[in-house]
Amino acid sequence: MSANGDQWYESEQPTRAGLVAELQRIRRRAQVRPIPVILVAALVTAGIVRKMAIKPVIVEAEVVLALAEGSMANRHSGLPVDQLRAYVTQVLLPDQQLLKLVEKYNLFPLRKKAGPEYALEQLHDQYSVNIWKNSFAFYDEDESGAKSARIGITVRDTNPDRALDLAHDLAGVIMATAAGLRQQRSDALTGQVAMLRSATADELDKLTFDVSHKQAAIDQARGRGQTDLAAILRIDLAALQQDQRRREERLVRIAASSEALAGEITAAGLDMSLSVVDESRPERPTHNDLVLAMIAAVIGTFSLISSALILGAFDSRVHEADDVARLGLPVLGHVPGFAGDNVGSMRTRSAALARVPSFQRWRFHQ
Repeated sequence: MSANGDQWYESEQPTRAGLVAELQRIRRRAQVRPIPVILVAALVTAGIVRKMAIKPVIVEAEVVLALAEGSMANRHSGLPVDQLRAYVTQVLLPDQQLLKLVEKYNLFPLRKKAGPEYALEQLHDQYSVNIWKNSFAFYDEDESGAKSARIGITVRDTNPDRALDLAHDLAGVIMATAAGLRQQRSDALTGQVAMLRSATADELDKLTFDVSHKQAAIDQARGRGQTDLAAILRIDLAALQQDQRRREERLVRIAASSEALAGEITAAGLDMSLSVVDESRPERPTHNDLVLAMIAAVIGTFSLISSALILGAFDSRVHEADDVARLGLPVLGHVPGFAGDNVGSMRTRSAALARVPSFQRWRFHQ
């Protein structure tokens, strides 16, 4: 390209210099009317600091449950930590009980319009269940002592007292639901054992009757001299007596069936105990005045700079020769200010300035 073609590029003002000049121009415009800048900065700072001062602080309350096995537990039935947590959250915390807690504490006012699903989703986000010290997942047979685990229920809320009460209520729901499930399973096992005992006793009574009847038939055959018939009847009697002994042994096992039912009891959770062993009460949150003062200072500084830039950028009045040039008008002359401008002026003498009516200013511009 020719040298003449590059003149437009060389005549362009550098970007950095143009930015600095524009910022200086905005600063001069802001200095013309500093009161609006200060008021805007003060309002913005006060609004942000007030919002931060009244913003509720989220606290956490925790209740710890101890899960321990009993003496009849099966040492080979390990329970992984993921399954234990899923069992607590999905089985021991039913939705019906959670909705009752929502109504009890009047949580989530939008639930009346959004429905129970919204309330359950919000409540699930408000609490968490953690499992630790879980010896069900990794258990050594040579290690003495029963297996155990810790179940931590953490509730987040803006009210410390409500957070702790809700954590205790969730722990109560877990223990009550576990007790109800244990009772249902216990009743089912008890019913099965009772039915088995009743059926075995009926079979034993029938066999006892058959044995006595067969013994009477053998005695009659001997009395009539029918030795062959008596021998055949003795064989039948021996089989009946063997069945009778087996039924008696079964009845004895049913009467002392704690070892036989230990596996089912462990699988049903009947031999587990849940109890509250610890709680963490959150402290009532307080705002630090020094931190708020530092935040107010930082926000005030940035608000002052931002309001000066914004008000100066949107100020369309003419303050200097550059503003006239920007309007495309020729600058005929410029009278610079000096230190004695206000000496002896009408403003310093408290003289009222005459104001020109707006219609006359309009006629003058015409």
